[in-house]
Amino acid sequence: MLLIISPEELEPEFKDSWKLGHLSNLCIDYATNAIHATYLDREVIIFKFKDYGWVHDNRFNNYELAIGRAGILITINKT
Repeated sequence: MLLIISPEELEPEFKDSWKLGHLSNLCIDYATNAIHATYLDREVIIFKFKDYGWVHDNRFNNYELAIGRAGILITINKT
């Protein structure tokens, strides 16, 4: 499965930071059902899956993130 998240879909306070390349170390946190990133040496939530009615459960899959100026590409693979 492929998910594409554009910068416009990120939490409002991080849209410009994304475009300027100020976010790093992205990962999916299953406890918060969100994408976390490092911003100014602190961990922040930049995208919430629950806002789209989706709960990501990692018991039966793994994922890979591809990150670029156009957004985030998530590849989810069955295990």
